[in-house]
Amino acid sequence: MKKLFTTIAVIGLISGITFIYAYNHHLYVWQQPKQSIWIFNGHLFDAVSSQPSENKGILITDGKISCIGDTCKAPKDAIRIDAAGKTIVPGLIELHGHFFGGKAEQGKQSVPAMMWDSVRFKPAVRRKLIGAGITSYRSVGDPVSAIVKLKEQLNSQQIAGPRMFIAGPIFTARGGHPTQGQIPGWMIDQMTVQSDDPIYVKQQILALAKQGVDGIKVVYQGMINKQGVITMPRISKETLLAITTEARKHGLWVAVHTGSPEEHIEAIEAGITTIEHGVRHGDLVGQETLELILTNNVIYVPTLGREPKGHLNIPSLHQAGVKFGVGTDTQAEMIVGDSYHDELSRMVDAGLPDVDALLAATRHGAMALGKLNELGTIETGKNADLLIVDGQPWIDIRDLRKINYVVLSGRIALAQAAN
Repeated sequence: MKKLFTTIAVIGLISGITFIYAYNHHLYVWQQPKQSIWIFNGHLFDAVSSQPSENKGILITDGKISCIGDTCKAPKDAIRIDAAGKTIVPGLIELHGHFFGGKAEQGKQSVPAMMWDSVRFKPAVRRKLIGAGITSYRSVGDPVSAIVKLKEQLNSQQIAGPRMFIAGPIFTARGGHPTQGQIPGWMIDQMTVQSDDPIYVKQQILALAKQGVDGIKVVYQGMINKQGVITMPRISKETLLAITTEARKHGLWVAVHTGSPEEHIEAIEAGITTIEHGVRHGDLVGQETLELILTNNVIYVPTLGREPKGHLNIPSLHQAGVKFGVGTDTQAEMIVGDSYHDELSRMVDAGLPDVDALLAATRHGAMALGKLNELGTIETGKNADLLIVDGQPWIDIRDLRKINYVVLSGRIALAQAAN
């Protein structure tokens, strides 16, 4: 019997060591430390201007852009990158994802597989995001405990992946979107705050702010059928105003999922930061909505991959001067190398000039996050998040797919042969 227990103990020990090795081996961690980097030659699209310029040198030190221009002095031990024939652009910003959303795994993964991926914080997804040039990622609807832990580990660079900005659970009416979809009930309970009580939602926002969220995601869309029956309930204007007021008190952005033109107007008047999905179902943006978007500096995130008729509003929005952000509304098991760049192509095909799509992916994304002083452009003192690509993406946005280097917080996150 003693021999049997010893054998079981040895097997358990070996299994535990194997588990730990596998966990760490597949975790996707940074392999290289932050180093000084000197990037010379090539074109520079800094996103401060909408025009490129000759790159006279970019010096990266301690994760920041420390100097730009021909007067910079690169240390002897700096990594030297010759960008001749290429273009340097800011890192890309994804404004609408659901890292732990769960919808895409339905029918594709077993529960143990989902748990295993969650334990490891989905390393394959993080790797794909970096491979697509996404250096900042806003997740707008996830179980709060998991997404907070992921954010902490990513932003402290304990694991590899883009910088993370989070909302935690989605605020919605009881029985409202997204509770009517295919997401499992146990996950919906973790992903949503279902209440139309202004006092309660304020309490929940205070608690989330203490836990470290960066913003709040709200659903302000209802549906009524032809018989006048409510098929999808929606929170009241009073509750929405309570949410935006409390969020501003804690310095949080508010991303709102709306539906009709009237809901857009009410949401903007309540003080939101970004419109998610845009005016939906083929409805056209009216003049009042356009003026409110501009007056309130709201960023419009159309998620055209989810909104087949959303392209109809792109020309009028652009002509009015509305600022766009880029969001895919893709779930955890995203084909992220395609989804983000496909979204940019859709925006251009819908009538947005390539240069404005590039600004949407960079500068305007940082504005939506309230982080323009840190991200979104290539300027001295900002985080060193940038890409080196083949081509001229301000002329053809599809050139953003041709990534040679990804630099994130001054660390070479991806280096590959020219495409």
